[in-house]
Amino acid sequence: MSDIKNALEKWVNTCEKHSLTGHFTQVNDLAAFFPANVFCSAELNYLYKNYNPENLIIETGFTPVKIYAASELVKGQTGYRYLPANALVIGDDIGGGKPLIAALDEENTPVYANYDVGEPFRIANCFTDFIVSLAELIDLVYGRYQIFDIADDNDEVKQIFKDELAARVSPVIGSENFNAFYDYFYG
Repeated sequence: MSDIKNALEKWVNTCEKHSLTGHFTQVNDLAAFFPANVFCSAELNYLYKNYNPENLIIETGFTPVKIYAASELVKGQTGYRYLPANALVIGDDIGGGKPLIAALDEENTPVYANYDVGEPFRIANCFTDFIVSLAELIDLVYGRYQIFDIADDNDEVKQIFKDELAARVSPVIGSENFNAFYDYFYG
């Protein structure tokens, strides 16, 4: 669990460094919040027991994304019945319709995303890599680009931002997953 612990500590420290809305808590009785019909992976169990993201909103420069707290998981599944039984929506954009999905029955809990009625696409081969990539995105968006400076005057993502994000995230999740990760957040 040291990899997940290190990834989550990096994420929490990055969120705190940039004063994101929300905070992190511990959950002692995860069974009280976790959807009854869904298996909890070791990675998500560790996340919610130790770093439960309460009211966490992540500005991306375009549409903000919310990562669900344990108490929001059941409600967060609303509208996503088409997903497989062991898929858990762990976040969504503020308007809904762009779920972040943990594949609980796959080794290392890969993360998928979707923004249309099509099939979800993989953005990280494991949950740990997703969390590290999310921390890198937050650090770049909040730290270097003051959230909304990622786009030019025509509301197009600046190429320099995309290049910097790729330099930080591709080594973590690979170039194919980076393209999907980028597409989810900025496509």
